[in-house]
Amino acid sequence: MEKKTYNITEGQYLIDVFKHYKTEKNAIPTNCIFDKTIPGLGATHSEILAHRNSIIIEPNIPVITGKCGNKKLLLPLYENTTDNEIKTYLSNKTIQYKKILCTPESYMRIKPIAQDLSINLHREYFCLFDECEKITQDIDFRELIALPILDFFDYTSKAFVSATPLQIRNPYFKAHGFHILKIKPLYDHRKKLELIVTNRYDKTVIAKLEELKDSNCICIFLNSANGLIKLVDYLNRKGITDYKVFCSRKSLIKLKGKKINNSFEKLQSLAKYNFFTSRFFSAVDIVTDKKPDILILTDLNEAKYTRIDPKTNAIQIYGRFRKGPDNEQPFKSLTHITNVDPDEKILPESEIESYIAQAKIVYDALKNRRSKETDIGRHKALTDDLNKVSYNRFIKTDENVNYFSIDNFYDDERVKACYLSVENLKKAYDETGHFFEVEPIIKKEIIDDKIILKLTGLSSDIETRKLIVNNLDDLHKRGLSEDEIDWAINIFRDLEPRHKAALAIYIIEAYNILGSEAIINAKYLKTSIDLLLKNHQKDKNKNAMRSEVVKDAIKLQVPECKEYLLTDVIARIERIFVIHGITEEVKFPRVQYYYGVDKLKCKGKEGWVKLRKFQIDEEE
Repeated sequence: MEKKTYNITEGQYLIDVFKHYKTEKNAIPTNCIFDKTIPGLGATHSEILAHRNSIIIEPNIPVITGKCGNKKLLLPLYENTTDNEIKTYLSNKTIQYKKILCTPESYMRIKPIAQDLSINLHREYFCLFDECEKITQDIDFRELIALPILDFFDYTSKAFVSATPLQIRNPYFKAHGFHILKIKPLYDHRKKLELIVTNRYDKTVIAKLEELKDSNCICIFLNSANGLIKLVDYLNRKGITDYKVFCSRKSLIKLKGKKINNSFEKLQSLAKYNFFTSRFFSAVDIVTDKKPDILILTDLNEAKYTRIDPKTNAIQIYGRFRKGPDNEQPFKSLTHITNVDPDEKILPESEIESYIAQAKIVYDALKNRRSKETDIGRHKALTDDLNKVSYNRFIKTDENVNYFSIDNFYDDERVKACYLSVENLKKAYDETGHFFEVEPIIKKEIIDDKIILKLTGLSSDIETRKLIVNNLDDLHKRGLSEDEIDWAINIFRDLEPRHKAALAIYIIEAYNILGSEAIINAKYLKTSIDLLLKNHQKDKNKNAMRSEVVKDAIKLQVPECKEYLLTDVIARIERIFVIHGITEEVKFPRVQYYYGVDKLKCKGKEGWVKLRKFQIDEEE
């Protein structure tokens, strides 16, 4: 496709640019994929003001709510908007330029009503598909997002728009004479981003929240209801209630079930802590007089779909915050905390085309066999097999190619590759152009989240002991210092739930005493390990009781050839045993172990003993 460039200077908006370049109606040109480069330049606003009828397709309802507000001359299509309201608006002759805002799924409600009113939408309206990359990104779980596309090409005037458009392989765009229109900023618009890469995600996020505890506003973007629930639980444990969650209706139901009642589908005034799921990553305008600290979170151990794409999501997220009249950066700080997964299997872009081609060969072969099959049972079996093959991902229900699904496949592999390593992620941020100044901060600990998650997920005590022993062996084989090993082992001692920590403490102590070989031979059974520990302690006691240091201490504290209360002798020996870690109980036979003893039973001497010479029996 042909590429054109429009320049923009600092402080300008797109309306200024369109006037400068004398575009038709001083608005977005037709038949273009409009790459506005920077969020918040007013693309949708310019179309609302344009002197033409417009249908503006937005990715979701919160965007429509934010764009429309209380503007009475616009028609936002919500779930409760009736067909009669659409009809009344379309036929209202007092509104010179009609502006309808809808989601892709609700677009098809407009067409039959317009036809009943003899309105030719394709000739009389401009169709703008806003945040167009969302079609590619969401189509794998939101098939109807591409519903308006074939109808879209029938419009005389139309455009795709986004600050972060993705590559489009659909040949219809070229066939309809589309060009790419790129806005080129003539000023430095880079944002400083702190990229923290860690193998202890939860600990790192909590540490960052502690660092920001004096912030008046923190905005946290993460695409995981479970991850969000964990962080809200952390706030609750700290006694913090000044938080809000903004999410989809589906997530809202889940959160309410967890007693997280400060949850909302629609944007409203911000709290100190604010959580946003992917529904609010793009297009929504967050207008606030606070300058928030922005946290972007990715936890691959929680869910792969928490990946934030530097090329789209990261730019869109900071772009949600609108500059005030002073034109200053509308946020204090921007931080992305993530882990990486070097073991993720990635299909290189050079091999994706052959993958799709081979998938089609398999699909066509099964389809051909089915068309020739007359036996009902075999025909049904082939139909079932046909419905399971991978090529179904790339076609629509009418079996035509779904180019956006193909784009989605390419894009998924691209984003997955970003998270193979710190270097890949840094490169991905650098390749966004002049969007970010990034220097990664690596926070790596000896025991990582994968081990912790595996431990907490094990239901068997034996398997838990086995995994801890294997990791203890690994720590010692890595040539770590004793301090490093002790520090790492503390992670096991802090496991949640607490019964796991108790298990860990037990097996760590057994490992330090017995070593791994003895525990392995005991088949990790607690009864067998307990017996080994008991025998070990017995041997340790015997050796300690016969050691020179203990004998010397007893001779010093209990001189020989004297008379004592028996309880006094026992108390003195007990203190020495405690000091030297001897767990044997001290009674009269233990006194006889060290001394020859005469019991004194004469009047007035009851409970007294006379110690003869210091000795130790050869047999205990």
